[in-house]
Amino acid sequence: MNQDRKGEGSHIRKFSDTYKWAYIDFLAILIGVAGGAGAIVFRNVIEFIHGIFFSGIYQQGAGPSYSVILFPIIGGLIVGPIIYILAPEAKGHGVPQIIESLQISGGQIRKRVGFLLILSSAVIIGSGGSAGREGPIAQIGASFGSLIGQLFRLGSKDLKLLTVCGVAAGIAGTFNAPMGGAIFSMEVVARRFSPYDSVPILMSAVVGTAVAGTLISPTPAFVNPEFAFSTSDLALCFVLGPIFGILAFSWVRIFYFIEDFFEALKIPKMLKPALGGVVAGISGYYLFGYGIMGVGYDGITRIFDMPSFPGTTEMIMLLVALGLLKILATSFTVGSGGSGGIFAPSLYIGFMFGVAFGLVAGRILPGLDTASPTVYGLLGMAALFAGAARAPLTCIVMIPEMASSYSRLPPIIIACVLSYTVAQILMKGASIYSIKLMKKGIFIDQPEPVLKGITIGEAMHRDVVAVDPETTLTQLRERISRLNHTGFPVVKDRKLVGIVTFDDLRKVPIVDQDRTLVVDVAVKDVITVRPDQSAKYAMDLMYQNEIGRLPVVSEDEPLKLIGIITRTDVIRAYEIIEQR
Repeated sequence: MNQDRKGEGSHIRKFSDTYKWAYIDFLAILIGVAGGAGAIVFRNVIEFIHGIFFSGIYQQGAGPSYSVILFPIIGGLIVGPIIYILAPEAKGHGVPQIIESLQISGGQIRKRVGFLLILSSAVIIGSGGSAGREGPIAQIGASFGSLIGQLFRLGSKDLKLLTVCGVAAGIAGTFNAPMGGAIFSMEVVARRFSPYDSVPILMSAVVGTAVAGTLISPTPAFVNPEFAFSTSDLALCFVLGPIFGILAFSWVRIFYFIEDFFEALKIPKMLKPALGGVVAGISGYYLFGYGIMGVGYDGITRIFDMPSFPGTTEMIMLLVALGLLKILATSFTVGSGGSGGIFAPSLYIGFMFGVAFGLVAGRILPGLDTASPTVYGLLGMAALFAGAARAPLTCIVMIPEMASSYSRLPPIIIACVLSYTVAQILMKGASIYSIKLMKKGIFIDQPEPVLKGITIGEAMHRDVVAVDPETTLTQLRERISRLNHTGFPVVKDRKLVGIVTFDDLRKVPIVDQDRTLVVDVAVKDVITVRPDQSAKYAMDLMYQNEIGRLPVVSEDEPLKLIGIITRTDVIRAYEIIEQR
């Protein structure tokens, strides 16, 4: 009978290995549908909220009313409590949080994050805060992918893959760019390319684009019919690339300088997004219609629609001012704790500086037959984000997709590669996404340790022996001797209140231990972990803090003890990996 059962298990395992690719691809299609639909829902919610704020703002015979200044501030006041009370993961520009979930939590994202992201990001963007859609929709798509992976009880490796599939579907559906969305998810989020991963990721991206295109008419984000590039323009790309690498470095430095300023600011965290909306409100009022508020595509379209581009000093100064103000508005909106992406603002900034570069080149070299300044705007878009995000391949593919023309590839390749190279030298291999993680001690470009493939929930002990805080140290000594444990969580009313070890016990003389309680010696500031985090993360915490065990608490109830993990458990986790 045992042999029959063993043979049956082997058959099931063989069947699973043979058809696993089809199973994962099927789930990738589901995620593509959810991601594409989520992108459209998110866009519609933004438009709805934007209508609430901005309908009827024009004064009769004049421009917008002064109330425009207050809109991003009001949006920040609404979003602050949502983020800091219900979903801290919704704070910031989204992509670093996804990468962190892949690195630390095995791709597990809390189920409520997707809904709260739609709400908080839509309010920030719809009220005029300067931010993009790609960060939130990437997180929303990742939440769908993670949810489906958890529902089907997939292992850590496949759960991560489906989370990345969700990113691809959301980005592709948002920008009508299936190849760009797939490459973004692999180059920026997963940080790797592999044949096994690429098929389901591409499938999610294509399905996400198709679903979004079915719900709304797919149109290019940018249309520039006057695209013509000469040999002289290709030569200028070798100048534009390094300049935009420096600009990318400056953009990243300014962004994190302002974010650090808000982190250090001694005011309630829930009020910070409102304060961050001040810059977008003021600059958006005085330059209303130029794209400082919101995503910024209306400002790009306005420049595209200009019948001519006078190469005057005033025009060049206006473009530079728009780029600089967008940097400040986005840094304050997102860096203060608001929810929104930095991809669209980066495109706006790159476009304005790129058009200015084209005008300056035309003035300095009047004898050359150079392309339209808006062509240099498209190159600036690609070059700036390629340098800031370490994403040259994404920009080389996505910008032509968004503009519905691949004839731009040669100059975009030159500009992106050179900008990427210069920015990487200046930023020492970091990016606008990875710097946030590096501050937390997460280094995404290091070789992945084996233990990152297993979660704490798989390695921990669920049958926890805890002690009451009113236990005497004499009783604790007897329990240590009887159970051969050197430490215990301290629990009262089913809540974790501390941890006590043999080292705490021996600090008290034996004669005093009968009248000394555990609560008197236990460590109250307990370092805890969650079951969705990686075993590698637990081992790092134990090593850094010189401790031998960590209480494992519930994801939704931080004081509810559900297990404990020790160094021995982490070492034993290697056996679990080998069994896979």
